[in-house]
Amino acid sequence: MSKLTRLVRWTSIAAAGTLMGAPALAADGVSPPDTAVTLVAPEYRLAIGGVVTHAKPLIMLIFVGLIVAIAYAAFVYVRGFATQRGRPVGGLTFLSALAAGGPLIGLFGAAYGVLDMCIGIANKRPPATLIMLAPGYAEAMLSITLGLLAGAIAVIGHRHLTGRAQPIAQTAPAAPESPATHLARAMG
Repeated sequence: MSKLTRLVRWTSIAAAGTLMGAPALAADGVSPPDTAVTLVAPEYRLAIGGVVTHAKPLIMLIFVGLIVAIAYAAFVYVRGFATQRGRPVGGLTFLSALAAGGPLIGLFGAAYGVLDMCIGIANKRPPATLIMLAPGYAEAMLSITLGLLAGAIAVIGHRHLTGRAQPIAQTAPAAPESPATHLARAMG
């Protein structure tokens, strides 16, 4: 075995021994950390309503817009479900647009909230703790949740209503075409 290989092996063994023994060496004369969990008083606890009411104005506008879009999408879906099968349904364009844009609007709200939170962290001394950051994370997660909920309701509603609006004859699958028929038709 070469000298370099032995040196690397002994160095790695020494490093592993130091890492495994470090907690025991550091614990001498130090009291264990306090593991008791204390809850915040009920009047200071954060709830979903508090996340919405204490959000910045732009984030609050995104929340309200997504909540209104969710309610209107549910209304369009229920109204379309009540129409007769095979009749055209109104509101499909709105559902299609909400299906594409709802999650993106929620993601934009989350990105803006996290950006604003990062700017606040950079300008604060001493460094922020998780307790200080939790409301900002809650705003971001609520924004994403509302966007995904709006998109999910819109996708489900749009697909179900377009399926109901098609006549029964159009919904039957067409017989598969053989490759020879396809080639003959393509060649003229």
